[in-house]
Amino acid sequence: MRKPALRATLGASAALTVLALLAGCASDTPAGEGAAPASLAPAELSEPGDSIPEVTLKAGLSPYGDEMLAAAGAVRGYFSDVGITFDPAPVGVKADLIAAVTPLLNGQIEVGSGYPPALISQMDNVDNVVAFQIQDVFYGYRILAPEGKYRTLADEMESGKDYDEALAAVLSQLDGQDVILRDGVVPTFYQLITSTAGTDMGAWNVTYLANPDIVRAAQAGQADFVSPTGAVEIVRLLGDGWESLVALPDVIENSPADETVSLRATFSGYLTTTEFAEDNWDTLLRYASVIYRLVDEFEADPEGVAADYIDYLNSYTGSDLSAADLAATFDGLYSLRTFEDAAEFYEDEEAPFFFETVMGAQIDSIAAQGVIAEGHTPDQLSIAGDIWAALQEYRTAADEALAAAPDGELKTSAQAQYDARNYLDAYRLAAAAGE
Repeated sequence: MRKPALRATLGASAALTVLALLAGCASDTPAGEGAAPASLAPAELSEPGDSIPEVTLKAGLSPYGDEMLAAAGAVRGYFSDVGITFDPAPVGVKADLIAAVTPLLNGQIEVGSGYPPALISQMDNVDNVVAFQIQDVFYGYRILAPEGKYRTLADEMESGKDYDEALAAVLSQLDGQDVILRDGVVPTFYQLITSTAGTDMGAWNVTYLANPDIVRAAQAGQADFVSPTGAVEIVRLLGDGWESLVALPDVIENSPADETVSLRATFSGYLTTTEFAEDNWDTLLRYASVIYRLVDEFEADPEGVAADYIDYLNSYTGSDLSAADLAATFDGLYSLRTFEDAAEFYEDEEAPFFFETVMGAQIDSIAAQGVIAEGHTPDQLSIAGDIWAALQEYRTAADEALAAAPDGELKTSAQAQYDARNYLDAYRLAAAAGE
């Protein structure tokens, strides 16, 4: 399940909509001069304790297959295990933070699942919304067509053409044809493939629709070439007799790495405000620990975990996927990262998904299009690396505290939290046991 994977970001047209929505929430910081949030982590480890504090979170989940994974944590009682209850119960509200982060800014929710790259187009006006955990990356860019009706990139390359020639042959089939793209999608993928093929998007008759509307239009025969960016919609069309003519994995495999770096900035995870993070740091650690626990269990039993939230996903998206369908999207569209594997986001500068590199490239790309001012940096968008590092620190502290703690109920509870990735309370309980 370690395939690279990506999701499309909001672009210039979406940015105009978002900026209008956020006009009353604009930052006083001059455009392009936003600063990274100061370290929000407490200077010291939390005090030992013999219980886990209870908190109620105003929470939301975005209507995407990966970004609703937290719902399985609520169903399985994992958030309750770390003292977290969602308001409203059981899984919070539907809050599409890709479309707008207004629910976070106006206090409707305090924490929500979302897509950190979607924050880029808003950086001139919103400087207090950050990712605090990154869960996966996603392959969302592809062009779909009715199966067997058109030549695919694989067909052309199997006939002996090189990549550039094959891509030109495939895209020539779109010239003068109706093509439906996702409303607000950044055009980087389409610009790259058309330039490689020696053409441009002006050769297409492009219409922009929301992901669910793309599916309806495709099924109604309104266009033979469509490009949804949601896994639910992609899976639905693939199961309904459509196929990929060209997809992002093809482009990454056959293009120079420096041409695709910004396309790899497609992280999904969980968002909050810097104000909430500063006052509720430990709550965010506990929330993140549940996600890492779910990732462990998804890798062991993907269909079992998917079954625990497929009804919520279908309700939110109007789809009719089975648990097996949803689980399958994590073996080709979504790519989860365990706690250990997340090091490639934050520590391994040579990794293909090192956050600072790929998000920096995406920020520069959006700034070059004039959507935002120049001068913004990736650390303005995320505290996820700090959260991950804090959990690493607590794991080390918990190892020492567990080794020193006498046998008993508190040590047993501490070990249970440790095994569930809640290293914060594993340390607190074990340290209390040793006092």
